Amino acid sequence: MGAPTLSLEELDPKALQKIVDKAAWLIETGRVVKISDYMFYVMGRKNRHIVKVERDGLVCTCPGYKEKKICSHVVAVMAVLEMKGGLEYLDEKVRKRVMRELRMLWKGGTYR
Repeated sequence: MGAPTLSLEELDPKALQKIVDKAAWLIETGRVVKISDYMFYVMGRKNRHIVKVERDGLVCTCPGYKEKKICSHVVAVMAVLEMKGGLEYLDEKVRKRVMRELRMLWKGGTYR
């Protein structure tokens, strides 16, 4: 038997705000990558997770989702999918992130 599903209304407002803030950070910093029409790779500060689009909605591989059936990774993907031009916006954020990391590697001498 799975964990009970919490509705957004049942979450503590502070917990919900933390999830929304982290989801916005994940998007803005280019940490949500579309792998396919049904899968996204989400890079948190320490861990990486997969968010899958399933018939009943979005599911995540993180422990928070397994416990509460909601997490910042799912909220980030949901926001991108609902946003007009969201996937293009996401692509641009990821491109900028990769370029920033490549510049850091170049400056650090890793690829000289």
